[in-house]
Amino acid sequence: MAFFAWVVVYGALAGAIYALIALAFVVVYKSSHAINFAVGEWVMFGALLTASGLHVLGLGLWGGILFASAGMVGLAWLFGRLVLQRMQGRSLMALIMLTLGLGTLMRGVGPIIFKGTPNAITLPFERDYVDVLGLTLPPERIFCAAVAGLCIAAVSWFYRRTRTGLALRALAESHVVAMASGIDVGRHITITWGLAGLVSVAAGVLWTMVSGGGIGTVLVGLKVFPIVIIGGLNSIPGCIVGAMVIGVAESLASAYLDPLVGSGTSIVVSSLLLIGMLWLRPQGLFGERLVARV
Repeated sequence: MAFFAWVVVYGALAGAIYALIALAFVVVYKSSHAINFAVGEWVMFGALLTASGLHVLGLGLWGGILFASAGMVGLAWLFGRLVLQRMQGRSLMALIMLTLGLGTLMRGVGPIIFKGTPNAITLPFERDYVDVLGLTLPPERIFCAAVAGLCIAAVSWFYRRTRTGLALRALAESHVVAMASGIDVGRHITITWGLAGLVSVAAGVLWTMVSGGGIGTVLVGLKVFPIVIIGGLNSIPGCIVGAMVIGVAESLASAYLDPLVGSGTSIVVSSLLLIGMLWLRPQGLFGERLVARV
């Protein structure tokens, strides 16, 4: 029973970081209605920019995070000004192909830009295992899960308590109504991508601390799609619940199924959960059901 509890808690701690990565996807979809298939590449760039500031420029951890945040916000601004504003009114498929192309470009230039950059980002304290309610847990998992929770709470507060957040919520309802209300749609969509860039920096740093970094960080983006399908594409609470479901399911599969059938069952389990949710409730647990008059 103690081992089962440890496995569940370990999966929930991983799920907290998954939720932060999924948040970078959800904030873009909520406001721009674009499915960002480059979320893994954004997380990768956020982590590698932080590592560059830390190891190459000697800025320290916080200086590296600020350097990466400025870089990702600048990337979002360029992407918004040069690309997104020209794509207004285009079809969803065009936006999907655009993010696929962006991801391919970032994945291709990443090894060139960050060649020779050390990938490690370490915790600011010792990594001695700690005892929590009788469970021995790695401190980096606890620390990163707590920081991920704070980041998610900060983004939720931003959406609910600020004028910009209110404008972004209006965009999530309807671009036409938001424009009629005097909201600059193009500017606020760029702000959304900038917010996704900041979230990607936090997610990339935390993921690197617990699982290692480098170009391979891009693969964590594949974790996002089962999460947002289960939780709902436009729901922040949904991405939290979906991330916890995937995190715990992967942990249970690795602990109980891998010894029986071999490694890799965690990927199969998350895929089965994705297929099951698409079959039972395509809009996700917290997603909105679209009803149209025909």
